Amino acid sequence: MPYGISRYSRIAALFLATLITATPEAVALAEPNPPWPGHCPLRITLVIDQSDSMNVRFPQVREATKNVVDALRDKSSTVTVVGFGTAAATIRSSVDVSDEDSRHRLKDDIDGLGTASGATNWDAALATAEGRHQDVVVLVTDGMPTVYGDPARDGPDDPVVVAAATADRLKRAGTRVAAVGIELAPDAEANLRAITGPEPDQDYFVGEQSSLLRTLYEVVASACGVPFEALPKPEPSVFPWSAALTGTAAVAALVTMIAWVLHRRRRPPAAVASEPVRRGNTPTAIDHQDLTRKLRDENAAAPRRSMSLDFLDRQPPNTKDNP
Repeated sequence: MPYGISRYSRIAALFLATLITATPEAVALAEPNPPWPGHCPLRITLVIDQSDSMNVRFPQVREATKNVVDALRDKSSTVTVVGFGTAAATIRSSVDVSDEDSRHRLKDDIDGLGTASGATNWDAALATAEGRHQDVVVLVTDGMPTVYGDPARDGPDDPVVVAAATADRLKRAGTRVAAVGIELAPDAEANLRAITGPEPDQDYFVGEQSSLLRTLYEVVASACGVPFEALPKPEPSVFPWSAALTGTAAVAALVTMIAWVLHRRRRPPAAVASEPVRRGNTPTAIDHQDLTRKLRDENAAAPRRSMSLDFLDRQPPNTKDNP
């Protein structure tokens, strides 16, 4: 084989080997990230990692996500919230957060989010934004993807490479992809670069959970093209008066019913009125000895007659005795 051909063959083989062994980060950076929209209102999707490792951080994640909703309320921006673990699910889609009722319903749904055991599927999470024509997609996570696809699987492909390919499709459609990493392991930052871009604090953001709210505000400020301080501050929590009053009335009714039942059980039964006893109707026991004594005493005390009544028993006189 001529020397020139052999040399070119070795170069081609080396180039092919380089492509095969390329890192996921290098593969993902093939598609540049579109610029920030630079205007509001905008269409934004918040993709929230609900895997079990987020459990201790999730109260802050919920609060920060609701505050992002508040930060966009002065314009007719639409917010979509997606939660994911092994699979991904859209919590609520394209909510106009300038409408107070719609905004509060969305925040109530965010309050209902929690974590679950399972894997981490960036690919499925990012895929939910495809076809929605979003201006910005923001991934909030604390780790690295472990599965991909729907249904989820852990091989044979690299989950980071598959997620990067999905992110590239979003970028080609004009969607800016950003990622916020919370307390990442040292080697996990490269995964965020793989799906977004090379610029820290522009393509991806890394920080502690205590700085999550500020980080997300910076993302929104960049998306809207305004200073951080120009965004609306989070609105105070709204006390659910209607639910509270309804619950109080229900408890009061229950307590009243229980008290009435207990009172009925403790009250003695009403006495039945008896007919008064009449003296004339009550038989009296006769004491014969006492009666005999009384009669004897009465006979002794009775006055004797002045004339005898014996003549009534005498026979009429005989005629020969008549003069």
